[in-house]
Amino acid sequence: MSNIHIRKMRNDDLPVCMSILESWNMAPCLPSDDIPNPERTDIDVANSLVAEVNGRVVGTCGYIIHSRELAETASLAVDPLFSDAGVGARLQRARLDELYRRGILRVRTEADRPETILWYIKLFGYRIVGTNPKKHAFSREDVDCWTVLELDMNQA
Repeated sequence: MSNIHIRKMRNDDLPVCMSILESWNMAPCLPSDDIPNPERTDIDVANSLVAEVNGRVVGTCGYIIHSRELAETASLAVDPLFSDAGVGARLQRARLDELYRRGILRVRTEADRPETILWYIKLFGYRIVGTNPKKHAFSREDVDCWTVLELDMNQA
């Protein structure tokens, strides 16, 4: 799909981005009695991107800067109606480009879907470095740990 436009997220994008994330069980939530330590509590608009098709937001992704050299990806999600249109790859490429411009040398990603793990490895050159237990039922509820992937930006 050639009419995908990637741009920085704006505050007014939050409702549609939350809806997209909810469709994949990846929406941030505040701590509660049921979930005292959520996987994510918010979306950092300044470190997030959106994908638009014909002016409609159809995907989102973000990142967290841990140090001058290390960043972590945060919840890439695409509207299910656009899941096979290349939106996710365009978002990921834009996210990696932005991190590279910021001088990041290593990018960590946690995923729980086998097809997504393979996607990160085959398309972007990530390698599996371990696992990390989930804090609660987030993304796939039938998987209790994340596969931790890492990308060396000098080899991407």
